[in-house]
Amino acid sequence: MNEVKKYSDFYKMTSTFGLIMGLAMAAIHFIFYLLENSLQQPFLMMMLTFAATIAVIIYATKKYRYSLGGYISYWNAFKFGVIIFLFAGIFGAVYSYVFNNIDPDYVFRELERTKEYLLTWGFDEKIIKDFVTDSQEKLAYELKHPFETIFTSGWWNMFLGAIFCLISSAFLKKNKPETIYES
Repeated sequence: MNEVKKYSDFYKMTSTFGLIMGLAMAAIHFIFYLLENSLQQPFLMMMLTFAATIAVIIYATKKYRYSLGGYISYWNAFKFGVIIFLFAGIFGAVYSYVFNNIDPDYVFRELERTKEYLLTWGFDEKIIKDFVTDSQEKLAYELKHPFETIFTSGWWNMFLGAIFCLISSAFLKKNKPETIYES
């Protein structure tokens, strides 16, 4: 396979699967948003997001491995997965920005729910108040600086993706068998 085609396929596939991962995360968030009053399960939302992430990375890496002739090194699987996370993070940041402009009160309602939840668990009220205040200030900053937020989110997601891909690449790699030539 020539080098130009190989790199073209790499970026086409990472951007496509990054978009798919971002859409999956956005869809899960939006469903929980629509069911806000009847379904208050942040752990369930987190687990569904994690499952979708695992499914996308496994499927995408296997598809990329197949496009390379059925083999992929640990390093190539790692790079591929991390770039998918970068694209997913950028899409997720754009989604969050748009969503927060459509319903800016949503985050504040969630912060109040979190505050109430933490109070029921006996956390110190001053610590919770500081957490809520810091979160509100951060949200106000993010709404005023969308491009910085998108950039930061993309890099942060890529960092978390790197940690995830350190593990997943070990299971998804498939090295070419070495051939032994007799003289």
